[in-house]
Amino acid sequence: MESCEEVYGRIADAAGTEAEISKHSFGGEGDVVEDALHEMIEIGAAQGLSVTCGSRDYNLTNYRQVDDALRNALAGKDAETEFFQVNSAFVFRYYHLTFVGDEMMVTSASAMFGDSMEPALQQLEKIQAYRWEYTKKGWLIWEKALSRNQEMDMHIFCRVLPLEEQCREIAKEYVEPVSYFCNNLFLVDWDMSGMDKIEFNDLFEFLYAKENGKRLEEEVYADGIPKEEFESVIGKYFDISVEEMERYGRYNGETGRYPWSAIGIRNRVQQLQPSFPEVVRCVENGDGTVTAYVEAVSVEEGLDCYYAHEVTLRRKEDGSYVYVGNRVNREQSFCIPAYRARREFEGMMDYE
Repeated sequence: MESCEEVYGRIADAAGTEAEISKHSFGGEGDVVEDALHEMIEIGAAQGLSVTCGSRDYNLTNYRQVDDALRNALAGKDAETEFFQVNSAFVFRYYHLTFVGDEMMVTSASAMFGDSMEPALQQLEKIQAYRWEYTKKGWLIWEKALSRNQEMDMHIFCRVLPLEEQCREIAKEYVEPVSYFCNNLFLVDWDMSGMDKIEFNDLFEFLYAKENGKRLEEEVYADGIPKEEFESVIGKYFDISVEEMERYGRYNGETGRYPWSAIGIRNRVQQLQPSFPEVVRCVENGDGTVTAYVEAVSVEEGLDCYYAHEVTLRRKEDGSYVYVGNRVNREQSFCIPAYRARREFEGMMDYE
């Protein structure tokens, strides 16, 4: 932490207060915070430390020393290892793992910078893990205690094996912003001949947020999405004609708008949602398209592959991509996230 003081000081001076730092972590300055976190991680890496990012968007540095210890533990050998984590609130965490037989002991500590820029210890504990595993995908997962419900989840996840940069980039730009909540882009099988399966009206607000860096304002779009705005956003991410957009999006020529309803508790189904999608492999298809193999991780269920699907994208001349297909891998999925189009709830109940 002392070696990261200068980096933290720059962010603290810019933000002003700890509350402002937290706000920046989730607002338009998020990239600034993430860049600072990654700079801190590399400072630790240069010291030979294994350090990861709490946002799970950066590979564990010096991962081999952790991987070697875990493989020895899987083989029944006594072993020990340690690693650090820094998150977007600038909480530094330290984990020391000791393996004896099939048991794992975890000593952990967390600390933050105080007002005087001195590292201040917040918590220190030592536990015996209820259960642990090191998966083939490279995830170390342990459970502090038996999880009796999701609200008291006890799973801790750390990705040890690295992901390729292309996998991380496609996940960040084209999978995570859409994900699986209240839209079906990645929940049905479709290709360029079956785009009518996509609920573009439900999808729009997620692509809008990615494009504009902010959520769609419900009161502004209560009467629907203006034609030009809807087609501009959707057209950037799909090879689709205006006529197809009008048909699939149920365009209203009289109002000049596409219908849209804000997400509410009465126009969506309950969903046991994967915590986050992860692109584990990318394959160039030789025709200008790339297929990203996605496996969604569920922290609550303690699974490194809760839901699996394959997203195909076509690379444009400027280096960006458009979506050209999706295929659900039903054999590999533990569960397919539930979804029902918001339009199907129209007229079923009073929305006052």
